[in-house]
Amino acid sequence: MSVRRVLTILWAIGLLSIVPIAASAQTQEDVDAAARAQRIAEAKQSAAYAEYQAASERLDEVRAEYEAIHLEHELLLERLATLEDAVSRYRTEADEINESARKIVVDAYINGQSSKFGSAFSATTIQELVASQALVDRAAELELSTLDNLEVVSRQIDRTTVEVDAKRAEVSVAESEAEVLVAEMNAIYERQAEILAEADDALADAIADYKREVSEKAAEDARIKRQQAEASASRPGAAGGADPSQTPGFICPVQGGASFSDSWGYPRSGGRTHKGVDMFNARNTPLLAVVDGTIRLSSNSLGGLSTHLYSDNGVTYYYTHLEAHPAGLSSGQRVSKGTVVGYLGNSGNARYTSPQLHFEIRPGGVAVNPYPTVRSAC
Repeated sequence: MSVRRVLTILWAIGLLSIVPIAASAQTQEDVDAAARAQRIAEAKQSAAYAEYQAASERLDEVRAEYEAIHLEHELLLERLATLEDAVSRYRTEADEINESARKIVVDAYINGQSSKFGSAFSATTIQELVASQALVDRAAELELSTLDNLEVVSRQIDRTTVEVDAKRAEVSVAESEAEVLVAEMNAIYERQAEILAEADDALADAIADYKREVSEKAAEDARIKRQQAEASASRPGAAGGADPSQTPGFICPVQGGASFSDSWGYPRSGGRTHKGVDMFNARNTPLLAVVDGTIRLSSNSLGGLSTHLYSDNGVTYYYTHLEAHPAGLSSGQRVSKGTVVGYLGNSGNARYTSPQLHFEIRPGGVAVNPYPTVRSAC
C-alpha cells in the first residue's frame, strides 16, 4: 500500500472521529435551550402565569387611577388651605370690627351716654350691635369706616366656610377612593408574591421573561415619550435622566424591587412638578443605599422622614416618605452600597397614599429624571 493511500485513510479516520463530537456538543446545547424554551412556553399556558400577568396589568391600571386621584387630592388640599387661610383672615377682620364697636360702646358708657346706646347694649350679636343706628352715627363721627365692612366680611366668612366644608367633603371622598386603590394594590402585591413563592423553576423563568418584556416595553415607551416631549420642548432636558457615568454601580433602592412608572414632570400642588419617581411596595420594605456614600437623616412636612445619600462623585440620592430610619443610623455616617437607609412608608404629604418611596437623583445638586436609571436596576 502506498504511503499516500495510508495517509489518506488516516486523515479520513481522524476526520470522522472529530466531526461527530463537535456536532454532538452543538446539538446538546440546542437541545437544552429548546427544552428550556419549551418548559417556559408550557408554563406560560398555566393558570398561575395567566393570573400573574393579569394581576400585573391590573396593577398598572390601578396605579394610573391612583396617580390621578393623588394629584386631585393634592390640588384639593392646596385649595382647602387657601380657603382656610381666607376664613382666618376674615375672622380676624371681623374681630377688629368687633373691637372697634366695643370701644365705641364703652366710651359712650364712660361718658354717660348709655341711654343713647340702649339698643347697642341689648345686642346679642356683633351684627345687631353694629346695626344700631346710634353706633353707626357715632362711628361716622369718629371716622371709623371699618364698621361698614362687617356685613361684607360676614358674607365672605359664611360663603367661604361653606366652600371649606364642600372641599373637606371632596378631600374625604378622594382619600376614601385612594384607600380603596391602595388596598387593591397591596392585595395584588401579596398575590403576586404568593404566586412566585409557589412557582417552580419553569414558571419563575416565565414570569421573569414577562417582567423583562414589560420592563423593555415601558423603557421604550418612556424613550418615545421623552423624544416627543423634547421635540415639543414641553419637558426640560433633565427628563432624559442621569448619564450612566454619573451612577456607576447603581442598584435598585427598594429591596426586592417595586412598582413604578415614569411620572417625571407630572403636575403637583402649589404649581410644582414631580421631580422623582414614586416606587410602590409593602410598608416597611427595606430601602438600600444605591451606592457608597455619606448619609443625612431629616424630616419635613412635605416629604416626611427622609434620607439624603451623598456619593463620592457629587451625586445626591434623595429618599423620602419613609416609615422609619434604621436604629443606629445617624447623620454623617458612612455607608456601603446595599446598606439599609430607611423603610418604605407614606409620611409627609403622602400620608393618605399607598406606601411608597419618592426617589430622586441629583447630579451636582440638580434633579434629573431617575426613571431610566431605576428601570435599568429594578
